[in-house]
Amino acid sequence: MRRILLKRIALLTALWTAGNMAATAGFNQFTSVATLPQTAYAATSEEERALQRAEQDLIEAQHRVIEAQRALLEKQKRLLENREGESTVPAARGRRETAPVKQRKDSYETPPSETPVIRHEEPQTIQRNEPPADFQMQKQQERQAISIPRTPSDANANGYRQNANQNVLNDDGFANAVWQDNNGGVVANQQNGETITENTKASSLLSGWTAADLDTLRKQNNGILATEEKMIYTTDSSVMFTFTGMGRKKSVDSVLNALRQVNGKGTFFVTERELKRNQDVIREIVAAGQELGICIYPKPEEGFGDVCADILRVKQILKNQYGKDSNLVKQFSGAVRDVTKEAVSALGCRLIGANMNAVQSRHQDYQTAEQILPEIMGKAVFSLGRGWIVNIRMDFYKKPDLAAELLLYLKRKKIDNIAYNSFDDMADVNPVNDSAYSLKSVGQVLSIKDKLWTYPVPEKDYVKGIERYPLLPHDATHEQLVDELGKRYFGEGTVNAQDRSLGFTEEDFTKFDMTGTVKTDDNVIFLTFDDWGHDSAINPLLYVLRKHRAPATFFIITHNVTDNPNLLRAIAEEGHDIASHTNTHKAMAVEDEHGKTKPTMGYEEYYNDMNTSYNKLASIVGDLQWPDGRPVLTKFMRPPTLAISAMGTRAILENGFEYIINGSTSTADYGASSLEQEIKVIRDGLYYRDKLRKGAIFVMHMTSAAKFTATALDVILTANEKKADNDPTKFKVGLLSDYLDYGYSQGKTKKQINQEKRRIKWW
Repeated sequence: MRRILLKRIALLTALWTAGNMAATAGFNQFTSVATLPQTAYAATSEEERALQRAEQDLIEAQHRVIEAQRALLEKQKRLLENREGESTVPAARGRRETAPVKQRKDSYETPPSETPVIRHEEPQTIQRNEPPADFQMQKQQERQAISIPRTPSDANANGYRQNANQNVLNDDGFANAVWQDNNGGVVANQQNGETITENTKASSLLSGWTAADLDTLRKQNNGILATEEKMIYTTDSSVMFTFTGMGRKKSVDSVLNALRQVNGKGTFFVTERELKRNQDVIREIVAAGQELGICIYPKPEEGFGDVCADILRVKQILKNQYGKDSNLVKQFSGAVRDVTKEAVSALGCRLIGANMNAVQSRHQDYQTAEQILPEIMGKAVFSLGRGWIVNIRMDFYKKPDLAAELLLYLKRKKIDNIAYNSFDDMADVNPVNDSAYSLKSVGQVLSIKDKLWTYPVPEKDYVKGIERYPLLPHDATHEQLVDELGKRYFGEGTVNAQDRSLGFTEEDFTKFDMTGTVKTDDNVIFLTFDDWGHDSAINPLLYVLRKHRAPATFFIITHNVTDNPNLLRAIAEEGHDIASHTNTHKAMAVEDEHGKTKPTMGYEEYYNDMNTSYNKLASIVGDLQWPDGRPVLTKFMRPPTLAISAMGTRAILENGFEYIINGSTSTADYGASSLEQEIKVIRDGLYYRDKLRKGAIFVMHMTSAAKFTATALDVILTANEKKADNDPTKFKVGLLSDYLDYGYSQGKTKKQINQEKRRIKWW
């Protein structure tokens, strides 16, 4: 009891001291309006002054309560000191004279192995001393919660969170408290003894706007909801950063300095309150050439007219005071309701979200960007993507300049690594190297009209020729399947009846062209890339191909492609074929632990997988075509692991895919241990006995594991360009779709058949 009382005295002393400090400083430490989110505060200046007076009265009353409790506890302390040495609880007669004490295992009076004796006694009445008279008063006061003044209202207890034994308003709690103090946004005007209730925000419309105007807008909008744009669908090689929380000048200044360091632009979304209270900060943002947008924080009770009024007021201030006419709207936090989306759409604005919100609640006390980054981007996310939007709230972290540090760290770790850099071609040194991504504002990206596109591509915009038709009857025999495959299958030398195949015999394989080359007399080779990857893996490949004007075919795994559609769209727009590498990347046949080859899927599942893959690709590039009218989206596919099966190839042909393409050289670049090794593998695939392998198809990859592929190609293509035009080893890089038109057949020629007959068999 003594320890408990001493602790209470210490606590009340701390509260009394804190209260005096708060009163001296002119604000309440626990619920300071200055430390709360500015976007949530909606009271007028008169209401603020009234709240401040109420706060001061509550503080003074609290001090009086604390002083009374201190005096009471001091009195109790003196009583305890006078009775020192006496037992607080009288001893019971008979069994024990002291309270039980937890004993160590080695201090039993009775050995643990013996059965304890249970004594049965009649219950006896225990005589206890009555506590002092003021003890009951003390216990009653202990049961009363110490009421810490809340700002601005005491009505919404749910708006508080416990933090270090203090009641602190969170964002939503503060907004709700202000809203309730303002009577839910409704004011009562006393006129001639009558109460006229009207919506505050609806009555605060801009001059020239009426409720009837908004009603007309709503009808004309016809219920259309704005889409929250978490990324901008563009092929421009840029990333966008948006910023909220202008209440702390030091944080804003540090972010502006960071943007200057990287020559970047951002979009700063400001609230009405920030425009009124932080005018010097807003002017600095404008002077720095940064973009301003409209930030709103609508309450759950707000309707269509209220949200429109919020947007229009901020829009007018931006235009009148800062000369900025913005139609970009962002909600400060929380899920965006349909009524907000409807208001944004009706006003002709765009609702901007974020692909990645860099600020999370658990990061408030963090001190370095290195602590934050692993928690907002997992190990598997190697880079940001073109068209992505990253949002940072500047006034959230306790460390004022941490938002700027995070911006620079993201730029260095997740954007700069997207550029292509080799020993003689650095993005920040070579002015021709355009592989680096830049930081642009949302408005800048939206202004580049020729880079914008619609996702998903409307089916009505699909180009002619994208349709598929079955190339094999459903009831076709195995012999018919083998004959059709002979025309449409490009084999690879390591795949045979015993390795990575199922349902085909050695006799069947004799009908397939396993060279993996295109039948041509041109000095041409073909570059192909499998799988899917991040911008940091694919963008360097695109730069090298662009640098050497070399086209390629990209075989895409479509499972995650819709998470980064801008990248696939950019590949197609840069002049490359798009083809399928299935949706889920499941091989047609695999070998189990017993060495037996078995299928991974049934016919219907594999058929649907291929169909899904093609449809996803069409939703991104289905409207693109070559100058001669051919679709950029081909009907080519490459089997995962190059494995084939009778069931799988049947599903592919019945799905309307025209060619199954493995290739002549599988570089295994995902496992290359050095650049030299990768260059050697590609050169070996290019030449045989110093002669060019005409029509060679190279199988490479676009993943982060293939880390030497871009540089190896740069070296080889550069060396090839230096050769004389009459050099028979000089090659050009071709596009598969230029050679594999609908009439092309991969069936063995008579020359091939005769050569195979004359070939000596050593077994």
